[in-house]
Amino acid sequence: MLKTMASTDVTVVVDLPFGAIPGANADLRTVGLELRRLWLIEQVRSHRIGVGKAAELADMARAAFMALLGAHGVAAIDYSVDDLMRELEGPAAR
Repeated sequence: MLKTMASTDVTVVVDLPFGAIPGANADLRTVGLELRRLWLIEQVRSHRIGVGKAAELADMARAAFMALLGAHGVAAIDYSVDDLMRELEGPAAR
């Protein structure tokens, strides 16, 4: 179920098994934050959004989000060798 909160936010209701959330006093905001970050990691992995945008949406510093990507086995820099060389040459070489 989707519910629009503001022009930039959408609430998604996710049903989780009771036993999936450890502890009787689990902080549901923390669970929501973790789910949001995992979703953003998948968006980067699938090339739907870039690392910078995902870091912004995760409310994390870019370097911290890149470390999170690495912890989940997702390359933070996903360039072919040729693309990376072109990027490093910059506009002056073009």
